[in-house]
Amino acid sequence: MALSRFYKQISEEFPIGADFSENMESTETISSQTISAVDTAGADATADILENPTNDGAQMALIKVKAGTEALSPYKITFKVTTSLGYKWELDVEMQINEL
Repeated sequence: MALSRFYKQISEEFPIGADFSENMESTETISSQTISAVDTAGADATADILENPTNDGAQMALIKVKAGTEALSPYKITFKVTTSLGYKWELDVEMQINEL
């Protein structure tokens, strides 16, 4: 779960992931996930900046980031997963928009 912050330009679109393998048994997998985002004011920005949540079929939750504005950043992206053993893990990632 090393990723805690990243920077992007407004027009960039790319995947990011939350790796939960350090917290999970080797045979444990992600059974469900929820990935959401809020802007700096605390408003829900999930539909505006996130797209296509998936997982790698094992221990990493993935999401495509898009759009955003510098005025509303940093955004907080929250990954919440439940594992095949019933454990729940959460990771917050900060996304800073740079309008250059």
